[in-house]
Amino acid sequence: MMTFTPHPAPDSSPLRLRGKVHPFLTVEIADVAVQELDKALTARLAATAGLFRHTPAILDLTALPATSASRVAEAVALLRQRGLVPAAFKAQAIEVEQAALANGLGRVLDPEPRQNLAAERIRRPPLIVSEPVRSGQRVYAVEADLIVLHSVSPGAQLLADGCIHVYGALRGSASAGLGDDPAARIFAKIFDAEMVAIAGLYLGADEFPASWVNSPIQISLADGALRFAPLP
Repeated sequence: MMTFTPHPAPDSSPLRLRGKVHPFLTVEIADVAVQELDKALTARLAATAGLFRHTPAILDLTALPATSASRVAEAVALLRQRGLVPAAFKAQAIEVEQAALANGLGRVLDPEPRQNLAAERIRRPPLIVSEPVRSGQRVYAVEADLIVLHSVSPGAQLLADGCIHVYGALRGSASAGLGDDPAARIFAKIFDAEMVAIAGLYLGADEFPASWVNSPIQISLADGALRFAPLP
């Protein structure tokens, strides 16, 4: 008698749907004229040396009342003109939400608040990079700290849900706490970055305290601002 052991058929579907978490830039839109938004956005992008060009963005429209729904189209057009890619939105007013959907944005829902989030956060072992990170390279430590044993060139991007440690010169950009971790920090033996961020709060090179450039530093987030301090 012949026996046949069935095996799962290969997935022949032309597409797969997978839920993954990716870092998005969040742009908070104030209830002001588009000219004011343009001025602020232009200054911010100039400070980050073009690192956000072609970056997908979530528009935080929660500050817009129903009477300002017309500002949504202006904001979307402005971001596109400045090289960003508006992808999704958050809003409170129904009229603002409808305007965002009409402009092709997807809806982002905030997760329900959880108690002791820091205690629940699961970390993987740190991602250790033992080679220099060169211009154009992008390294992302998902649910982990990122440790770079060499230098990071201008134009390179470091991303981590946890902390970032650079044992050489940090001359590219570094974004820590992408997993919404305000306790994350950035450490660099030689600090000369183009841009840094912790838990979504960004600073460009022209906003750094000049006294910290080319020095060993650590950066933390406290009271809604990035704080610079020397390494012990």
